[in-house]
Amino acid sequence: MPLMYLAGWAASAGALATLILIIRLLRLGERRPSQSGVRLPEPGSAPDYGLLRSVSLIGDLAFARDVRDRLRRNGLRATLATGPDGMVRVLVFADEYDRARLLLAQ
Repeated sequence: MPLMYLAGWAASAGALATLILIIRLLRLGERRPSQSGVRLPEPGSAPDYGLLRSVSLIGDLAFARDVRDRLRRNGLRATLATGPDGMVRVLVFADEYDRARLLLAQ
């Protein structure tokens, strides 16, 4: 009797482990944006922010604030916006866009 009891537990643990493995394999194929890295926005894919242009895409709000503060310390007007994809966009005015890109590339 105790052997059948243990066999039942072993079978259910094996089924659970198999389900977890299948779920992990299915999620492995999902592509997620970088959460801490900086990406350049793709042309034509950014939402419309009027006079502002997105100079970088960042997955971490604290890091995006640091980037914005760096631009401000160098005399550029910069702000943040969170897009529909959850990425934080650092925005600058169009006439300061090239200078901001050069500053961030350093």
